[in-house]
Amino acid sequence: MSGNVPVVKVELKRANAAELVASRPELSGAPLIKALGAAAPTMLSSAVIRRFPDKVVLMQQGESGGSLFFVLAGDVRLFARRDTDSAELGVAKTGDVLGEGEVLAGQGGRRCSAVAQGQVDVLELPREALLVGGKLPPALVTLLEAVEQRRMKALDEMSDFLNRW
Repeated sequence: MSGNVPVVKVELKRANAAELVASRPELSGAPLIKALGAAAPTMLSSAVIRRFPDKVVLMQQGESGGSLFFVLAGDVRLFARRDTDSAELGVAKTGDVLGEGEVLAGQGGRRCSAVAQGQVDVLELPREALLVGGKLPPALVTLLEAVEQRRMKALDEMSDFLNRW
């Protein structure tokens, strides 16, 4: 073999969640980021970026969990069971959150199941990273309570519908 062989050098850099969110308007303007306010970059520094392939379960109802998922890309279908009823709660899209009930409660099992619809990228934020002075920021509590109420209303409506038959 004669001559020079071209060499390609690749530098791997760990993804920075705060930089990633700041670089995408659909993420930087999301309700979660607004609720975190100026503390967002610090809180996001504890986040882990995860990628899930199509049809993979992100979280299962009943399993232990204390982290919040922030959808960076893709769609996540949410399902919940109540007694013998099973209902779809909706789809979480880019900029939405999952795991709100567990973060609000600070303990307990996941309140719904989440399944990737196509490839999904999320930031997983441990509850501890979202605390300020040992408590969740009021704007974050307001956001998470609204999300939780919407999802529980969907479960109530579907359960009522199924029980009429």
